[in-house]
Amino acid sequence: MTEQTVYEVVDQGKMDALRKRHAWLVEPIYRASDHITRLPFFTWVRNLNDARQFKPVAEQLYYHSATFPKVLGLMLGMTSLRNNPMMPFYAKHAFGEADHHMLLRDWMLQHGLIRNASELDNVITSLYTNACVNMAYQLAIEQDQEKWLVAINSGIERCSNDFFKVVAPKMYELNAGHCYFDIHVEADEHHSIMGLEYLTSFPEDSNPADSHRAKVLLRKALEGVSLWGGMLHSWIGVDYLPRFDDEGELINPPGSQFRLQ
Repeated sequence: MTEQTVYEVVDQGKMDALRKRHAWLVEPIYRASDHITRLPFFTWVRNLNDARQFKPVAEQLYYHSATFPKVLGLMLGMTSLRNNPMMPFYAKHAFGEADHHMLLRDWMLQHGLIRNASELDNVITSLYTNACVNMAYQLAIEQDQEKWLVAINSGIERCSNDFFKVVAPKMYELNAGHCYFDIHVEADEHHSIMGLEYLTSFPEDSNPADSHRAKVLLRKALEGVSLWGGMLHSWIGVDYLPRFDDEGELINPPGSQFRLQ
């Protein structure tokens, strides 16, 4: 399986049009995800001086990476007849993600983070790792297509894109660059916007910003961003869950005890 053949080339013009059309959703998500990149976790990443220091993150990331395609498969398998046109969208995403955890495992072995693959079976996942994954399971079972798209594709995939944009070059700086990190930079950017074309509640000539449905979707997306932020910090031993208002502004900045030097 080669990821390069799975993902479509990102159509920047189409992405820009979707972002403008759904600014009521995209702008708060982008604002919230930008806040995440300025939090202590990313300071920790930038301060790494050896790839082996990434071990507590990589072990949790392995579980997240291995579980995500299974949740995508559940979303695909439970798709109703009415939503059959979405099947290729879910299937391509699941196929593209299916072997990523094995790439990460190989990288961990190559750089001495683990001595053998069986060590990964003994990792105890953090509270927020479970919460983030369980949100995806909840959405798959609920089968609310739009909640899935805004929370997983637009929210969490956006945050994932930000994560890999920092981690991928850092690994090259540490002489530990790898395709596992590289492929997520473009792939997650594609996923974070292109799913918006499947939102059906809001015709092109509508103004969804003040509707109850729009508020439901926006808050679900921001919930995903919050859980992602809490998950990242749990990986480095920081107990902090960022929360956002409806504009995507951070309402509980971390105190001085969370700031990493």
